[in-house]
Amino acid sequence: MKVGDLNSLEMRKLFEFAQQDERFGVAFRGALSQIRHKLYLESLGFSIEGTQSDNAGEPDFIINGDSTMEHKRARSKTYPDGSLKVELQKSRGKVPERLYDTAFSDIVAVDVSHHTGITNDYRYAHTSSLRRHNTHPNKIAAMQKIDDRWVSDLDILLGDNQCK
Repeated sequence: MKVGDLNSLEMRKLFEFAQQDERFGVAFRGALSQIRHKLYLESLGFSIEGTQSDNAGEPDFIINGDSTMEHKRARSKTYPDGSLKVELQKSRGKVPERLYDTAFSDIVAVDVSHHTGITNDYRYAHTSSLRRHNTHPNKIAAMQKIDDRWVSDLDILLGDNQCK
């Protein structure tokens, strides 16, 4: 399929199907979010290389040639205290294979736009700062609270030694 092969009716049908089929909807909205994030980062001057999306656990982006980033969307439901949460695990398999290793990526990015109503609203955290799984300490816990470990400015995590 080439760019432009989808007409407006087909696009509408994709969105309708995403509303009707929960699993497809999650994947579809996640893919759109990832595309928007890549375009946003490029608009800020970052060099972004996408990686093959599969269940092997490879991070979604390589930033400026050396930092890796996994992109996720915040879950629709929040914690009881209103805090946003993100699910960090592969889509298939059983624990512990489904969980990400602690060193799978340098940074995790979470799109929180659908909660805040702000276009291109992301939170970033160093993977090393995320909570570990209780019984598999070399893995990241599947559910993470978006708290003070997360920042809205990617430059803070990349540090002054990174140039756009």
